[in-house]
Amino acid sequence: MSSSRSAILNRLRSKQDNTNSRLTKVSMPPSTRQKDTNLINLLSSKLEENRVEVHTKQSMPQLTDTLVEIANRKNIKSWLFGQNLSYQDMIIAALKSNSSTDTGFNITRFDKPYENLKETLFHQIDASITLAKWAIADTGTLVLIPDENEPRMMSLVPPIHFIVLDESNIMPNFQDLVDKPAWATKEGHGLPSNILFISSPSKTADIQQTLAYGAHGPKEVIVLLNQNA
Repeated sequence: MSSSRSAILNRLRSKQDNTNSRLTKVSMPPSTRQKDTNLINLLSSKLEENRVEVHTKQSMPQLTDTLVEIANRKNIKSWLFGQNLSYQDMIIAALKSNSSTDTGFNITRFDKPYENLKETLFHQIDASITLAKWAIADTGTLVLIPDENEPRMMSLVPPIHFIVLDESNIMPNFQDLVDKPAWATKEGHGLPSNILFISSPSKTADIQQTLAYGAHGPKEVIVLLNQNA
């Protein structure tokens, strides 16, 4: 290995070590954060500008009621949920108890390898629901960190994507997120292998610069802001 290449690699390793150390020092448990009404309003405004449907001031029971109302209004029959998170079971119970859909109602859990769920995922799912770890107010961006409980494909394939966000986890800007990152709360870990930044439904533009939504992902993104930590 050349001396110049060795020097570059050593600098990168040194920077990574310093970064991991810094992330651990600045990490703050979500429960110590306070919600900011101005940040909530700014985030909601930015998201709505980008065709994201936002529902604010929701305690968990209100959030569940809102989700059921939207599901009935949009005639959502087939849902995709992750696993091992308590909010998932709460919402599934509410959907089953209050759904106006008598036939074809179905719940799928992402508890198998992607290869085993591919057919269902692409052809039999109307909507999915996942958590956002954080949000960035000044750009209207939701930050998701996919893991084994809520894999990445849950937010990329279903036509409608519901996202639950704790209001206390709204950051003013990207720099604030970098300074106090969600992933730093995982002791012994640096950056996660995958981070998703979502600011709108899927969109693309043709050669005439005409925007089309839902060409390669969710046509609708619906955000439910939870007041509880």
